[in-house]
Amino acid sequence: MSKAEIKNRILKLSAEYSKEMIELRRKIHINPETAFNEFETTKLLYDKLRKKGFAKVNRITETGLYALLNGKKGKCVALRADIDALPITENTGLKFASKNPGVMHACGHDAHSAMVYGAALILKDLKKELNGSVKFIFQPAEEKNPGGASVFIKNGILRNPKVDAIFGQHILPGKPAGKAGFYPGVMMASQDEIYITIKGKAGHGAKPQSAIDPIVIASQVVLALQTIVSRNTDPYEPIVITIGRFAGGTINNVIPDTAELSGTVRTLNEKLRKKTLILIERTIKGITQAAGAGYEFRVSPGYPELDNSIAETAFAQNAAREFLGKENIFKGERFMFAEDFAYYLKKCPGSFYWIGAGNTSGLHTSTLNLDEKLIPQGAAFMAYLAWKWLTNN
Repeated sequence: MSKAEIKNRILKLSAEYSKEMIELRRKIHINPETAFNEFETTKLLYDKLRKKGFAKVNRITETGLYALLNGKKGKCVALRADIDALPITENTGLKFASKNPGVMHACGHDAHSAMVYGAALILKDLKKELNGSVKFIFQPAEEKNPGGASVFIKNGILRNPKVDAIFGQHILPGKPAGKAGFYPGVMMASQDEIYITIKGKAGHGAKPQSAIDPIVIASQVVLALQTIVSRNTDPYEPIVITIGRFAGGTINNVIPDTAELSGTVRTLNEKLRKKTLILIERTIKGITQAAGAGYEFRVSPGYPELDNSIAETAFAQNAAREFLGKENIFKGERFMFAEDFAYYLKKCPGSFYWIGAGNTSGLHTSTLNLDEKLIPQGAAFMAYLAWKWLTNN
């Protein structure tokens, strides 16, 4: 088939499968599961793919799976979706809102899964036109260290057959539904979790001179960490240090023994990432020593910066212009979000891009309500992108 014929065929198939894609998204949405607990979601996807005739559908970890579609002999391109939800109580009022208390698909992974599933159905019908193989990855635990991508890679997701290029997409609230945005190079930040315990000396609230107050010391630490951002790093180097949890004490008239802080550190390059963690501990050590206190500092290493291949990003953007039309392309943005797709990009060329979710609240909010028309459009474009990459390579 010609390029125009392929495009028309994909659009027709996307329309035919549109209802099924949206129904799948809603089934996943109503039964959200947190990172590494996606057992029902995995079973649902596994059963549906097998019923659709995919001969090779494999689980390589307890949760998550992949399906392989072999066309003519050639290279292999992968399309990736994440399947986990967040520990957030849904407040959308949707008929298919989460039935699991305190858990919600607030980051669009339900839509990501439906789009890769839709792309799989479309490409299966176009199997004879594929100059290679497509690996459809449904990955667990994007939202939790060490990240499902790192676990999948250790278990061989990029082998047998070897993945030669990988593409993924993420919904972006505030952009028109179905429009796509691309950003070459470093598009998202690295993210490490930090855990700090300040060790003081307990005492009566009326006699602070007899105690070493860990809450006051921890408060100084919180403020001092921001001087790393404002006074210890180049202002042209983006960096975010956020303390998201502060815990200490149990009653209002007792100075406790300890106070605990935890947060995240985000940078856009590995050199600054390492430097920042050193500066954080130096700051904590200096403040606690001056106060006669002790400390513990622990880092849970998170995802590296997400660095899109220049060539694959340009390729994906050109494919989007062809398939979606240049009026449906927006300039991609760089954010300090973290995304474990970054692990794949350390191993093979690829690109991660944005797809508009319509006028809704932001990611990781209880009221996120994406425009479902993006699902068939996103699936169709992913199918075209995979076909075109195999054709050109």
